[in-house]
Amino acid sequence: MPEHLEKQDGVFVVNEKKVIAVIVEGPSDEAALGSILKEYFSSEEIQFVVVHGDITTKDYTSADNILSKINNLIESVKQKYGYRIEDFLKIIHIVDMDGAFVDDSVIIEDETKDKFVYTLESVIVPNRQVAIERNEHKRENLNALSSRTSVMWNNIPYKIYYMSCNLDHVL
Repeated sequence: MPEHLEKQDGVFVVNEKKVIAVIVEGPSDEAALGSILKEYFSSEEIQFVVVHGDITTKDYTSADNILSKINNLIESVKQKYGYRIEDFLKIIHIVDMDGAFVDDSVIIEDETKDKFVYTLESVIVPNRQVAIERNEHKRENLNALSSRTSVMWNNIPYKIYYMSCNLDHVL
């Protein structure tokens, strides 16, 4: 049963809570932030949209289409739960910065590493050129989203929030 419908005395009635869609990168983000956000926004219904990765670094996203990709995520939630557009109060998008705005000079290549390692002075990566290109791609997408107050044609308020490097750093 869609969460915005409640059964009272054998009849379905509309729950008047507005929906806040929260876009996160992974299930650990939802697990860590879910109870906090649900308590903070207790008068609204929180619906997490788990991307399973970073939409700002995906090959299929660009500054030209990132808004439509976000719209598609919200449309999938709308259809999955039977929401109407007017049910949405706002869209919150939580992204990791992942060193996207660091100067290229602090990106250090170390082929023995199998993932990015963040220190206070540098980002150590298995392939420096790939990291530089990833950062540029991510920056372009974040810049396209950063000044947005809505991402959908119907002006549902949108706000992007940035975590340091990843959820582990924040917690």
